[in-house]
Amino acid sequence: MSTLKELQELAIRAAGDETVGANVLIDTALQALLDGVESPSLPLLAGLSRREEAEAQELFRVVSEELGISPPLPAETPDERWRLVRWLCEAIANEKAAPDNAGFLIWSQGWKQLGQPERLRPLIGWLSEWDDPPRGVERHQLSTLIREEARRLSEGSWPG
Repeated sequence: MSTLKELQELAIRAAGDETVGANVLIDTALQALLDGVESPSLPLLAGLSRREEAEAQELFRVVSEELGISPPLPAETPDERWRLVRWLCEAIANEKAAPDNAGFLIWSQGWKQLGQPERLRPLIGWLSEWDDPPRGVERHQLSTLIREEARRLSEGSWPG
């Protein structure tokens, strides 16, 4: 996985209210610098110590915005929520985001707040199987199904 993709995955996880530790943020930022990723704040993040948790979280937010890898949040209105769902579906479909992390953000930030729209039901159905897959179904198969559904959604028209 490229470090830019790793950074985007961390941004999606953080958007889902998961706390990503300073050590992970700093190590990933350092690797991104070594891989040639450029952002004005990336060297600052990579240079922090692991004890600077609050600074790492804030600098990571800034780096994510500079690189354009953050989901479009906050999503408070229906139009903003649909924009977030579309962004996440495109990220899943283009393999820029893990189906589970991005999918669960769709579930928590879009599906419920948008009144459980029928068009998202197949995607949410596959996501609901993630923690306890049906007998004979492997997680990589669920990933494929989620990715295919996200691709179908991203190719369609969108409300909002």
